[in-house]
Amino acid sequence: MNNMADSNNNIILFDMAKNEMFDINDNLKILRRKLQGSYTIAINKHEITVDVLNGVQLVVFGAPRAMFSEAEFNCLHKYIDLGGSVLVMFSEGGEKELHTNINYLLEEFGIMVNSDYVLRTHYYLYFHPKECLVKDGVVNEAVAKYLDRENENPSKCISFVFPYGASLNVAKPAAPILTSGSVAYPLNRPLCAFYSASKYSNKGTI
Repeated sequence: MNNMADSNNNIILFDMAKNEMFDINDNLKILRRKLQGSYTIAINKHEITVDVLNGVQLVVFGAPRAMFSEAEFNCLHKYIDLGGSVLVMFSEGGEKELHTNINYLLEEFGIMVNSDYVLRTHYYLYFHPKECLVKDGVVNEAVAKYLDRENENPSKCISFVFPYGASLNVAKPAAPILTSGSVAYPLNRPLCAFYSASKYSNKGTI
């Protein structure tokens, strides 16, 4: 496992073993095309093991709809400890709706997906109520810095649509990035969060 998350590797692994809602060959195909120029795209249809994760820079779970085993969680935890990164996407209803248990892993890093949905409380002409346009949801100043908008109100430096999703509970060592803002319900709840180990360590990101 020494090369499990080598920074020189550019492999992004999309998992399809858990009946993921978001399929790399279907609703994520535009993302796949954008990534293919810079990264090697791989697909996993088997149980998560050390061999599956070896040499992978990022593992993507596009709303898993099946249970993970304890052995798989152990492999993922070790993968993160060795510098690997994991991206987990969810849909409305959280674990209860998707019949998965990945919160077990996320909670170890301060993130938990709630079994709810985010709803816009004001009518908006072009969006379904569950397609929430958020105009004041940025809570991490690094977003404004990245966009070179540090002189603006950080919470309004970018607007985004959050469709058919669930809210999060976030605690240290994780940190929220985006929230539902002041219009969508539940109010000002985290929608996107990350965990990143100290820059002085060799740990990864989730």
